[in-house]
Amino acid sequence: MNMIKKICITTGLSLALATPAMAFPDKPIELVVPFKPGGGSDVSARVFAKCVGPYLSEKVLIKNITGARGKIAEVEVRDSRADGYKLLWAHQGMDMGLATGRSDYNYTAFKPVAASVDMNFGIFASGKSGIDSVKSLLSKSKENPGKYTIGAALNGFSHFAALDFLNSAGIDSTLIRVIPMSGGKKRIVAAIQGNLTLVPTAVGAAAPYVDSGDMLPVAVLSAERDTRLGDVMTSVEQGVESTFAMNFTTFAPKDTPDDVISTLADAWGAAAKDPACIKMLAAQSMKPGGARGAELNKNLADRYALIEKLANKFNLTSKKK
Repeated sequence: MNMIKKICITTGLSLALATPAMAFPDKPIELVVPFKPGGGSDVSARVFAKCVGPYLSEKVLIKNITGARGKIAEVEVRDSRADGYKLLWAHQGMDMGLATGRSDYNYTAFKPVAASVDMNFGIFASGKSGIDSVKSLLSKSKENPGKYTIGAALNGFSHFAALDFLNSAGIDSTLIRVIPMSGGKKRIVAAIQGNLTLVPTAVGAAAPYVDSGDMLPVAVLSAERDTRLGDVMTSVEQGVESTFAMNFTTFAPKDTPDDVISTLADAWGAAAKDPACIKMLAAQSMKPGGARGAELNKNLADRYALIEKLANKFNLTSKKK
């Protein structure tokens, strides 16, 4: 090998070693949403991805993967390369899968990035029922035990939210019967048609029917009231210690580097404080999260503990003892 060739090779190696790694992110980030396009969960992800845009050097693109009650999407992200370019948008439904024995993992199979969006949830009643508060619900259900029904997707979010509310209000299955029914809109239609009394669903889904008089709001299951429902009180304000908002968290594969998580969490946190983002989400009966690190880990652990408690109390689990 001649001297010139040796110099070229040596110089090339030196330059390669001296070139710093590309700053994260250097390509679009894929946010996997385990829900079909158009629903509230999908909208929450799309609105927040738009909010995050100005705080990252690359776009956040939504990818909808449905099937197996979210499991297909969850597993795809869990088993993907841990480089921060494929993330999961998930709520407590993933934890309910483990608590009921439907799956063998929960949020601990991932590395949390940041709390992202809280979707206001509530209990609503058929407009013909005359039930427009916790007080009237308690009174009517005790006067007519077994007459009233509540629809819910068994072992799903609406089921857990309903059970937590009813249990906290001191209402058992002898007073109100749970009817299996998936889909918030289906439950609303069933209530309007007189086939259900109560509907646990997202405030955003029910609000138009409250405006039309077809549905009555009983309680908001969030920490604060929802401006779209005016003066409708939260369950806690009405003496029922039940807070069950749909909390969306962004997750990354378990081995994602801490510096990548930090970069993402910084962007997520900045978006959560952006007035324009807050306004866009409020229009959908949602609000940004923002918690990260130790605070987020505690929130996730507390939520799972409640879910597991409810699953055990109401015999929803098929896990082997």
